[in-house]
Amino acid sequence: MFNKSTPDVLKQFRGLFVNRWSSGCLALLTTQQLIDAAATVWLVLMMKKIAEGEPFFLYLFLYLGSLISYIPSCIALIIKITWKQESQRSFINTFVSSNRNQIGEWSNKGIKEEKLSLLTAEGPMALHALIDYLYDLYGYVLSVFFNIFALSVVVEPLFAVAYGISLLTVVLVMKAKRRIQRRLTKKALTARLDLYQSLLASWDNVLLGNFYNFKLWQDKTTQRVNRCLQKNVELERFDQILSIAISLLTSIPSLCVVIYYAYTHRYSVPDLTGFLVILPVLFTILSYTYQTLSLMFKWAMHRGKLVSIFRAIQPIQYPSANMEKKVKWPKIQIINTPLSTSAPDDHISLSNPYTISTYQELIDHTSRACRITVRGENGAGKSTLLMLIKNSLSDRAFFLPTQNQLSFISETNKYSTGESLRNRLLEILERVDVDVLLLDEWDANLDRENQEKLSVLIDQLAEKKCVIEVRHR
Repeated sequence: MFNKSTPDVLKQFRGLFVNRWSSGCLALLTTQQLIDAAATVWLVLMMKKIAEGEPFFLYLFLYLGSLISYIPSCIALIIKITWKQESQRSFINTFVSSNRNQIGEWSNKGIKEEKLSLLTAEGPMALHALIDYLYDLYGYVLSVFFNIFALSVVVEPLFAVAYGISLLTVVLVMKAKRRIQRRLTKKALTARLDLYQSLLASWDNVLLGNFYNFKLWQDKTTQRVNRCLQKNVELERFDQILSIAISLLTSIPSLCVVIYYAYTHRYSVPDLTGFLVILPVLFTILSYTYQTLSLMFKWAMHRGKLVSIFRAIQPIQYPSANMEKKVKWPKIQIINTPLSTSAPDDHISLSNPYTISTYQELIDHTSRACRITVRGENGAGKSTLLMLIKNSLSDRAFFLPTQNQLSFISETNKYSTGESLRNRLLEILERVDVDVLLLDEWDANLDRENQEKLSVLIDQLAEKKCVIEVRHR
């Protein structure tokens, strides 16, 4: 669906509508609406034949046959689910292709929270909402168009004229009131977001039991609940008043045609019989009109939201030069850590300790097996140094941060911190084919005994790879 090799957001967005799942789903929905509209025709003709005392079984069988319209409808709903899931798959692929190896963003908490929220919640919800919206809009439009066409053909051509006039009038009214509706919608949304923000702070303010903080939180939350109530009631009141006005504007021209037709055919029993059976269909069409127009005016909202999401998951460029500025080079010491096991012949030895002025100086040592320790005070940029190396070496290096959710075969959540790290290091030793292993404060939450055991294991890794580690102690 979405193009995985280009950041063209609009092209990715258009991919939602041009794929086999959307085409199949909408084709089946078209079939269902055609059968439903045909059922109206068969019903009118059957009732006319009954009133005229003529054979009507052909139209009866055709009408009964139209009851199978639920079959394409059910298949369309199944395909719609597939359409949704495939769109989510493509959204994930777009996220991956846009953000893979963008290590400059990895440690930015704000970007992480925003993008993960888009990937796990808001993105899929927006995708599913858009597909539901398109499905409903397409169904309403077809239902209205086909049924009005059917009524105009078999009953009275003036229905099409009256409906066209009412439709034009409603569009003009909705367009005129759109600015007010948009303003009220924005205020209601802002009020809800303010309330959600206050509720997100409820955990600490309610559970910790600090009366001062709780009272401030309670006052703010009460104000926001009241404002949220007020703004959402204002929006709903406006929508319902608009709905009543549109219903009247839609109904009056068609009701005039109903009165006109009933009067002009008052002496024709067959015509009146066929006409009366379509009145429920007519009123259903009129009720669909407001839904159709309301959905049409929401297209810009759905489109804008999803396009914004796709733009938000695009990578933010972090040049290495900007990352390098975060490193305080004079405060970082590089130490060549001797191995506890016998070192291979090609193992390098560096003077201890020494400082560097660029990460390229460490990269020069990554072509041979060694164990290099990076030390420095908090905030010196040690982790950023490892990220610079990883960014430069790409797939030649494996980066293992202190806190991470990297996927491993071993079930690390069932073990202690030391056991989990040991399992991961063993898995890296056995299965990962890289030249450089970057370990960020692997000893941060370990006691001395576990540190010593794991240090021996790291020595084994350093006999085959270049290990660059940031030590907590």
